[in-house]
Amino acid sequence: MTTTPWGFGLAGALLAGSLFAQAAETPLARLEADGGKFGWDSITLGMSSVQVERRTGVTLAMQERSASSTEGACMAFSVTVERGTLRLTLGFPSSRPGAKLQSVYVHFEGYQIAAKREALVRELKEKVVGATYQPPKIQPPPAEVDDPAPSYLLPGGEYAARLVPGDGLWITLRECLD
Repeated sequence: MTTTPWGFGLAGALLAGSLFAQAAETPLARLEADGGKFGWDSITLGMSSVQVERRTGVTLAMQERSASSTEGACMAFSVTVERGTLRLTLGFPSSRPGAKLQSVYVHFEGYQIAAKREALVRELKEKVVGATYQPPKIQPPPAEVDDPAPSYLLPGGEYAARLVPGDGLWITLRECLD
């Protein structure tokens, strides 16, 4: 009879546990929507770049984006940071230390990429009660169920979110989606 050292069994159990824990977390579990503040994993829109540096523990080396960028002023300067296992692209109107965070793009990984559009929309609406569909400015506008990357106005009217199934979630100022 062959025996396996208990270390291999323990390592296998830890690996299986971590995979189970990841699968148990919903794709938008770290989305925050409290008291009119919106963000991801304790990084909220409106924070200064200094506050974001303190939260992430890294100095933000912002890069100026091209003028042709579709995100305009909300992402005039951006930086990518790691948060947990995810990559976030943060957008600021300037590179000054007091610049306020105007945009967070969460790049999905692993099980989040596989999440179905319907499940993402349902979870967003459960987490952000009062989120309302904002059709794109094309004619004729698609119905919410047919929109491949639906946008939602968030309660309070200042912020919006766009779900891009298979890719990510964009949380930003409302005018940035126009």
